[in-house]
Amino acid sequence: MAMTKEAWPECILQHMQADVCKEFIDTEIATLFTGSDRYIRSYIKQKRDEADEWYNVLDIVMDDNNLVIGEDGDGVVHYAL
Repeated sequence: MAMTKEAWPECILQHMQADVCKEFIDTEIATLFTGSDRYIRSYIKQKRDEADEWYNVLDIVMDDNNLVIGEDGDGVVHYAL
């Protein structure tokens, strides 16, 4: 049986701080997911304000081999204007 989960409403319902929510998600992934999915990396991505010095910085998602995953899983990075 495949396990798919894209959201953790528990974090919101229990009013968790970001670091506590990340720990909760990491524990759940390690406990409930199987195979190589157990090694998914999670990270905290916060919304940026235009006044933030890092406002124009891009997030480029990498796999476990430090290769770019890309928008379509093909390793190609797409930049939207």
